[in-house]
Amino acid sequence: MSVGAKLGGAAGGMMVLLLGLAFGGLIAVAPDIALPAGVLLAPGLVAFVFDPTPGRAVARAMLLFQAAAGFHPLSDAWSRCDGIESCMDTLVRPRAVLTVWTMAAVAWVLTQTLPIGLKLLSDYRVRSRRAALEARRDRLVEDWGLDGGP
Repeated sequence: MSVGAKLGGAAGGMMVLLLGLAFGGLIAVAPDIALPAGVLLAPGLVAFVFDPTPGRAVARAMLLFQAAAGFHPLSDAWSRCDGIESCMDTLVRPRAVLTVWTMAAVAWVLTQTLPIGLKLLSDYRVRSRRAALEARRDRLVEDWGLDGGP
């Protein structure tokens, strides 16, 4: 089985290609930023490899949340680092890593609980609408003097 078929056909292969190009470009431009960025984005990248959902939705959400949380540390490192050891000291602080990885966890929790919450909300709305329609039907039956049967 090819990598593209394993990752969801053409779309999965395209996503792998784009991620490879992005990280390859980052390694070419700033190798001292690439390693700490890989550490910060590790949970999302691992989820991207093992995510069974169509379109890698959970992994994409995790990477999006991590990218948003990791933007500030990465931009600071871009302007202040002058070597891989300096960047690793700047970026891989426990607080920065914990913040970015916590955002990955938040994204995972949201992608797991939000569909359940939306389904419960939809069921509640359908039940309340059904109750309102039944009450209206009963009132119309009573007003028109019809019997309750079909």
